[in-house]
Amino acid sequence: MTTTQEKPTHERARESRHGPVAQLLIAWSPLSVILVAYAVAGWVAGPIDVDGPGPHTNRLGMPLHVAAPARADEELFGAVPSVWLQARLVDGSPHWYDAVAALVYLTHFVTIPVVTALVWFALRDRFAVWLAAVLSFTAVGVAGYLAYPAAPPWMASELGVVGTVRRISGLGLDYLHLGPLDTLVTSGQAGSNPVAAMPSMHAGSALLVCLFLWPVAGRAQRTALGVYVGAMALTLVYTGEHYVADVLAGWVVAGVAVAAGHLVRGSSSGAPSRRRRSSSSSLSR
Repeated sequence: MTTTQEKPTHERARESRHGPVAQLLIAWSPLSVILVAYAVAGWVAGPIDVDGPGPHTNRLGMPLHVAAPARADEELFGAVPSVWLQARLVDGSPHWYDAVAALVYLTHFVTIPVVTALVWFALRDRFAVWLAAVLSFTAVGVAGYLAYPAAPPWMASELGVVGTVRRISGLGLDYLHLGPLDTLVTSGQAGSNPVAAMPSMHAGSALLVCLFLWPVAGRAQRTALGVYVGAMALTLVYTGEHYVADVLAGWVVAGVAVAAGHLVRGSSSGAPSRRRRSSSSSLSR
């Protein structure tokens, strides 16, 4: 008799007493921790008055960093890449590359839920590993926001620390005639934590997905994953959302998170074989 452990993951999913919609909600439920973590980070950053007479520290007493990330990019490239790119590509009108950048930027908000669903239904045996990686990624990234509140390039430009940089992550939506979506994005950005720049969770999540799916991806899929990571990094720098230093920090966080996921996998694979045999025999009876 075939046991539950011996059946393919997709067959076990079909045999669940929950329907696919209920299963999807179950798979997504742990992601609510991400929303809570971001809400806490926003509350901690709340007292920071960026350009006014108010405090320049968060509720933990950590000061706002404006010049240091820009100087890091200047040390790496001899100039601030966001300033350099926008000086050559931004002329006040949306272009096709702005549309590409806007679409790439927006994928960040759906990538984690989509991959979570994919892993739940198609790679169920790796779901715990994926969940550990995502939650570790969130914990380390949000800790970075709390310990190092940092101004993104567009804010540093408004404060006169770097050259002209506009926040144009939604500019390409006008090119695609998606003005209402641009309004929604702008509204969401206005209500988000403006000093959550270091590390870049946009860049980090793209690499997190790439590293996690890499072992089970084919050649074409790996190429697409690599292109996505690069496109996200370039988009964030070009649109003024992040410095290259932020992107690199996000990649480091993604690496730490994947390592945490491997620890979970190693722990589960190292469980006593006696327990697995006992469970199998009980299911066979």
